[in-house]
Amino acid sequence: MAQERPNRLAEWLMLVRKQMPVVHEHFATWLEAVREEPRLAWETSAVRYTAYGLSGVMLIWLATTLTGSLTPPPPPSARAAATTADFHVVCSDPHCGYHFVINRKFGFDDFPVKCPQCQRETGVSARRCNSASCGGRWIAPARTDQGLQCPVCGAKLE
Repeated sequence: MAQERPNRLAEWLMLVRKQMPVVHEHFATWLEAVREEPRLAWETSAVRYTAYGLSGVMLIWLATTLTGSLTPPPPPSARAAATTADFHVVCSDPHCGYHFVINRKFGFDDFPVKCPQCQRETGVSARRCNSASCGGRWIAPARTDQGLQCPVCGAKLE
């Protein structure tokens, strides 16, 4: 018969409960010693490192607050951040091949889109082929085993 795995959390809680009277007694003794000699509080590593940590957090908070307050506001002529982008699209129909630009939200990937020239859902995301024969022409890249390639000249696209 298989044995059940022990519940580590329950064991840990039982151990903590068992040790609580000892911890309480040690804390009461330490507190009494600190009342007699207050310098002992700072000599306790837990108190000292807690104070260092809180001081560090406060310094970082103060530095970020000061930096934020010293940053100049944007000029009045500044526009809001852009939420859309222009996407170059090429019709994948070999008889059409029309290049056009669409403006959609960032991260748009609902291709194919409708081509305004041939009125079919054949518009795919375009890439620029910078080979000597294409000279920076916008193309619909072809997927091969080596990656994306230009269907016109066969150059590998990055």
